[in-house]
Amino acid sequence: MTPDYQCKICRNLIGNQPMIVREMQFNFRDEFVYFKCSVCGCLQITEPPGNLEKYYPADKYYSYHLQFTKGNKFTNIARRLFAQVYQKGFIPSRFPFLENSRLVFLKNVRRTSAILDVGCGNGELLQKMQLWGFKNLTGIDPFIESDVSYLPGIKLYKQQIYDHKGEYDLVMMHHSFEHMDKPADVLKECYRLLAPDGRLLIRIPVSDCFAYRKYGVNWFQIDAPRHFFLHTTKSISILADAAGFNIEKIEYDSLSKQFIASEEYSRRSESGLDDFRVSAKTKKIFQKQTKLLNILHDGDQAGFTLKKRN
Repeated sequence: MTPDYQCKICRNLIGNQPMIVREMQFNFRDEFVYFKCSVCGCLQITEPPGNLEKYYPADKYYSYHLQFTKGNKFTNIARRLFAQVYQKGFIPSRFPFLENSRLVFLKNVRRTSAILDVGCGNGELLQKMQLWGFKNLTGIDPFIESDVSYLPGIKLYKQQIYDHKGEYDLVMMHHSFEHMDKPADVLKECYRLLAPDGRLLIRIPVSDCFAYRKYGVNWFQIDAPRHFFLHTTKSISILADAAGFNIEKIEYDSLSKQFIASEEYSRRSESGLDDFRVSAKTKKIFQKQTKLLNILHDGDQAGFTLKKRN
């Protein structure tokens, strides 16, 4: 019997070829079947594992053990002033401190806006946003230990998006959307939670990129089996349209890690070696390539700003 490789985004069944991808981040080396849709290009896992907790070790997975450093009073005042000056347009987005900073995606967001971070982890981003001057911040994540209140102005809930209630000016998913099994349903929930003039920000790895074409199954952003979907601009457009959104803006923010980590994964796959080092010269080359790819819209991650359709 032929396996069913039907795309969960556009429903295409023709020409979707499977591939074997290994878990590499924690060196489990477990194998999973993915396929790339021949129509919308979305790279997706055929069947998520039943025991997902194994692949999110609480003592190792980054979003649960990040230690946020608040800084002293004067440093925090400087951070807030910097954010305010940037939002008023006096500092360009290519300013060194801002490069690859999530503040870039918040330039036009009012500091009094009601903001929801879906898949917030330990709330590291929301704590930074508070220091930048944002005042009404909420996070949800089903994998945190319990509800948390960071006073003033930050609340975290141990919840799925389907269980959350409220109305927000901005709903954000910073590298959490690719971990969700039913993306169409998730976008419908985001639509429900947004105010009429609200916006949705989705930051994700994208598979229509140079890094995937170069490294294939060793592209580190596949991150099997944690990433269920590696979207393309086309697959996001299909989902957005079905949920009642228009894509307002796409900004590429890939990092040189697309080369460094993928080179490491390739080395492990080919020779089994774990000891991988990149010279300072090679890092500079990768950084220059990364900047160019972002300009060409060929980097391996992007931020999509979606607006409710009138």
